Amino acid sequence: MRVQRQLLFTGLCLAFVLTGFAEAAISDEPIFRAGAATSNITPPIDSDSTARSSNRQATHVHDELHARCLVLDDGEAKLALVVCDLRHISAEVVIDAKRMIQRMTGIPPECVLVSATHTHTSTGTRLEEGEGEPFYDYRAYLTRRIAEGVLRAVNQLEPARIGWGVAEEPTQVFNRRWFLTANRGVIYGAHDNIELVDTNPGYSGLLRPAGPVDPQITFLSVQSTEGQPIALLASYGLHYVGGVPANTISADYFAIFADRIGELLGAERYQDPPFVGIMANGTSGDVNNLERYSEEELAKRGTLPKKRYQFFEKAREVAHLCAEKVMEAHQSIKWHDHVKLSSLQRTLTFERRYPTKAEVEWAEAVKAKKIKPMSTSRYSTYSTVLAYASPEMPPTIDVVVQTHRIGDLAIAAMPFEVFAEIGLELKDRSPIQPLMNISIANGSHGYLPTPEQHRLGGYETWIGVNKVQLDASVKMVDALIEMLGELNGK
Repeated sequence: MRVQRQLLFTGLCLAFVLTGFAEAAISDEPIFRAGAATSNITPPIDSDSTARSSNRQATHVHDELHARCLVLDDGEAKLALVVCDLRHISAEVVIDAKRMIQRMTGIPPECVLVSATHTHTSTGTRLEEGEGEPFYDYRAYLTRRIAEGVLRAVNQLEPARIGWGVAEEPTQVFNRRWFLTANRGVIYGAHDNIELVDTNPGYSGLLRPAGPVDPQITFLSVQSTEGQPIALLASYGLHYVGGVPANTISADYFAIFADRIGELLGAERYQDPPFVGIMANGTSGDVNNLERYSEEELAKRGTLPKKRYQFFEKAREVAHLCAEKVMEAHQSIKWHDHVKLSSLQRTLTFERRYPTKAEVEWAEAVKAKKIKPMSTSRYSTYSTVLAYASPEMPPTIDVVVQTHRIGDLAIAAMPFEVFAEIGLELKDRSPIQPLMNISIANGSHGYLPTPEQHRLGGYETWIGVNKVQLDASVKMVDALIEMLGELNGK
């Protein structure tokens, strides 16, 4: 009997020890965490719309601009994803913000992505009062607010689970570059070059679009272990929507989507910490929301009624459609209690684009008032050509590209307004699926068409709005695919 009691006691002790070891082992496993925050980046407004400014200054704010920040932590590495309600973001601001973020949080620059949505109503960067006297350096303010947003997201890290998916909304994206019917006549582009396609050509005499669109909305969602939504980040290949009154600041449909997706996910208005919705700009350099059809398609459809939208009505319509499609796909995503994070960053050096000899001769003739330009575009100026022909112009441009892996989701970040077909090629060739493309990321270096689109002409191919060598898209895509391959092997 005594032996049995001793054996029982020993067994209980052993079970207790083994349980302790098991609990210790569990506690040593890395915990996946997520945190999100917004940081207000709205510049000041002025009652005088004629006030001196490097860009037109706004006199009203319809909705505040934000840096929308999401930080992920797999227990070994952190990743910060920031989307700013801005038309562009300079590489210099991003570099300074990343340095500040690293100092504040320890997150290294290659693990921080900072992009702009491309809203066209975010006003300028340096405002002035009096005769050239700066009173508000927006660049310094923006840099600080981005870094503070990431710090706040880090402060709010909590155990979380993550999932991702892909939705589609094909009814709101249209390629804006078109081949025209013969009766439309010759297309004169910038610097009087004769072109094969026209950008935003109106609604009649259209033959066919010059490129595709990407209707996918790729998204990732994070929620607390109790199921409370923390953040949702999506990316859609749509330039912007517009429909905003003059001199008014607005974040466009990107911000409306952010609010609406929170409502659909059941985020409480006063939950702590607040839910953060985020919509990034995908590859939309040649895509907008203006519905256009070929003459053949119009004949089939008959006359299309043109609705007159109220201010912000169209942006709200697009945002709600996108949010509803994401919510449908969200119902079936697979949740992960832990995923591994990894990032790669490279600096690519591109040759700067210079004007042709014929374009320089044209510019000199216009400057001397020997000829009058055929095109009335504000970009068809001799000064642009001569500026880019100057020997003082640096011969190369360094651009930063990134790839990030979040479990089986990948992100490709590019510092251009990237054409849709480039994004589609990246998605098709990526060894990690699905792939989320984010444009105007870590800098903004103009439009990025393919070599084939350069041969067609059109606004996005003009010197000044396009700044790098004509095959830059090929080199960038190859580099990103190689980087994604490296992440896939980790």
